[in-house]
Amino acid sequence: MKKLLIILFVGIVSMGYADAQDDFITTDDSFAAYERYMDAGENSYLEENYDDSLGFYLSAFKVKKDDVESLWGIAGSYEGLNQTDKALGVYRKILKLDPEDTKALQKKLTLDKKNVSKWGYDKKEEYFEEFETYLKKTNYTNSEDIYTLGSIYMNDKSFERAYTVFKMDESGDYRNYFGAGATARFLGKYDAAIMFYNELLSAKPDFYRGYLGLGISYQMKGNYGKAIENMEKYLIYQEDENVYIAMANIYMAEDKYSSAKDILEKAQTKFPDSKKIRENLGDIYSKLGRN
Repeated sequence: MKKLLIILFVGIVSMGYADAQDDFITTDDSFAAYERYMDAGENSYLEENYDDSLGFYLSAFKVKKDDVESLWGIAGSYEGLNQTDKALGVYRKILKLDPEDTKALQKKLTLDKKNVSKWGYDKKEEYFEEFETYLKKTNYTNSEDIYTLGSIYMNDKSFERAYTVFKMDESGDYRNYFGAGATARFLGKYDAAIMFYNELLSAKPDFYRGYLGLGISYQMKGNYGKAIENMEKYLIYQEDENVYIAMANIYMAEDKYSSAKDILEKAQTKFPDSKKIRENLGDIYSKLGRN
């Protein structure tokens, strides 16, 4: 009996020692394992082996719970695999752990943009408010973020909001100049539209859609000479029967029917099957006394 008690005592002591030793080793090894997983994840990610990087980052996260750094690796790997919904979930997790992480917020807002059209009014407004708050917090320094929200507002036909966002860009991003010009034109702010279209074409002269927007803005202002000039520049890049018709309408507004006829006859050689051009030409021939 004494022998049995001694064996049990020694066994319990040995188990206690072994547990303490395992705890010590686990803590030490966990740190080393975490570092190995993170290094392997980074190397795989840089090599664009996103399946492997995801596995390594997930393993690192299992070792070190609620670790933001490994979560970033997981989210990036999901994005690399085009699994954006999963990446979005991870960015939300990061924001729960660190609500002040503006980079994670930017990622969440950007990935969520594809869902905006599916949402009801209240959820959209919540998203818009969150995005606006983020832009103010970052002092509108990222032109890509401005373009993202401005484009979402454009697609939502919230032109006043889009205009307000687009014009905040001071980086010279031509896309935001175009957005500001287009929304200003839709809102009837033709002087502002002309200013932004000119800024756009100064920054990127080959962005030919700017010439059309500029031409339409001048047309609405009654400056027909400038309107024709810019529409002609647009046609150098892009043949468009509707632009020819718009130019003919401008000439007719000035009672220049011969010029309207000439521009539509030119258009007819380029669009011989166009019913619209044929009908407009018929009207002009009637006015000129030609049947």
